[in-house]
Amino acid sequence: MKIKEEALAFILGVSRNYHPSEFGGMLRGKNDLIEEVLVIPATTYGDGFVDTCMDMIPIDNSIIGSVHSHPGRDFRPSAADLEFFKKTGPVHLIARTPYAGISDVAAYDRSGKRISLSVL
Repeated sequence: MKIKEEALAFILGVSRNYHPSEFGGMLRGKNDLIEEVLVIPATTYGDGFVDTCMDMIPIDNSIIGSVHSHPGRDFRPSAADLEFFKKTGPVHLIARTPYAGISDVAAYDRSGKRISLSVL
């Protein structure tokens, strides 16, 4: 999987700004390229959670997955993350502190298996 540099910078910057609350959004792209992040209206960002209003996610074939931040150094998906992954596309990103670069972002498939991620 690849991510455009601008999309990565957005994820890292917003995650830093929302810290210590979690940030979340949907990923737009095509094939194996993440091009941008879609922020969903009515999403609640909190200490240790993101609550995405599923009814507000548009019907959009360019949505290929999700992204959210973890306010600590662990970017392994939780049980709740894994359930969300199943509903929202084939690729999912988790960003961790200090939100400094690609090494602070992990990519997973919908089953929670780690996949490679590089910057384009």
